[in-house]
Amino acid sequence: ELGGGISHYVWDLDLGPGHFDAVRLHRVVRDRRPYAPARTRDAVFTMPGSPNYWEQIFLPPAYSDAAGWDQSIAIYLAGNGVDVWGIDYGWSLVPAGTGDLGFMEGWGIQRDVDLAYEALEAAQAIRVATGQGNGRMHVLGFSYGVPVGFGMAGMETRLPPGRRLIKGLIMADYELLPEDPALQAKACTNASGTESQIAAGVFGDPGGTALRTMGFLAETDPDGSSPFLPAFTNLQFALLIGAVNPGSSWHFVAGEFGAGGVPTGLTYTDEALWVDLMQNTPAIRPLRTVADLQWARCQTGVDVSFDDELGEIRLPILDLDAAGGAGVGSYTASQTATEDYRQILVQLLPDGLAALDFGHADLFMAANAEPLAWSPLLDWLMERRENRTYP
Repeated sequence: ELGGGISHYVWDLDLGPGHFDAVRLHRVVRDRRPYAPARTRDAVFTMPGSPNYWEQIFLPPAYSDAAGWDQSIAIYLAGNGVDVWGIDYGWSLVPAGTGDLGFMEGWGIQRDVDLAYEALEAAQAIRVATGQGNGRMHVLGFSYGVPVGFGMAGMETRLPPGRRLIKGLIMADYELLPEDPALQAKACTNASGTESQIAAGVFGDPGGTALRTMGFLAETDPDGSSPFLPAFTNLQFALLIGAVNPGSSWHFVAGEFGAGGVPTGLTYTDEALWVDLMQNTPAIRPLRTVADLQWARCQTGVDVSFDDELGEIRLPILDLDAAGGAGVGSYTASQTATEDYRQILVQLLPDGLAALDFGHADLFMAANAEPLAWSPLLDWLMERRENRTYP
């Protein structure tokens, strides 16, 4: 029970014969009484980035005392009559320290698409069983969740309209297909490098473990010298990871800087919340998902299956972008067949200052995210409430 009559439900769904063929399904909804959700006309199925747990992005007060109970888009939407669902990807449930990762060798984006769609089917069945009806649900993907969402919507184009479950797509701050040839070429180069790692028997990216360590040191020894960059303290280095992305203007959270570019704080997100997020990160993600995404962005290299039906998607699409984020642009949507496209761009600084502007994760973690991002998103959902004609 989250307060205000809103509850958080969690299921672990076993979706296959393998030990980790599972996802964790979340629901945040207003209850009439315990285990009796109030009737809702609108529902959204949400997916986090990589590496992220669902609660990191959509329900921060579940893991951090730095976030108030009103600092959650899931609670905000549920409080406004939306039935909110979400998943943790199967790979995010693999324990830290798992030695042999050979089982991850083929864990690409298509696997996440397939399991996410099964979770969407389960959510729909539970909605029917709890009196919500069988209306379609919007799908919201943040960051890595964007390609997964496009894959789900593309897969549905093979089904007759009466069997489809998705009402609209919300792409939160990620441009799946870059229009810039330089970015395409960079993706091709990166994909070749990742394939080399996989060929050498490296199947998992342990970057989440490093983030956990950085966050732990920032909290327990903030003024100590960082083992990752000794010229910075542990806290300064944690802020640097959030506020600076070398070679690019996009960043996770907007930062404030002092002499020599040393970070002194965060502009919109509480630094303690950012440190807590770092400590609550999945330890490992499959390298095959990384390679698949890089090949998709390359656009001229190895063909990947999850985006094959992109041009058949006719659903309404919303781009929810941050000026300092990772996904400003509409090229991917232009490659679909949608006739209902809109972009909401959170930009608080003049052009040319994207490196300091509202960032990737600020969309969900910033103290002012509600009026800037969540409220416009809710308006978009409400505008499509009466739609009964689906492509």
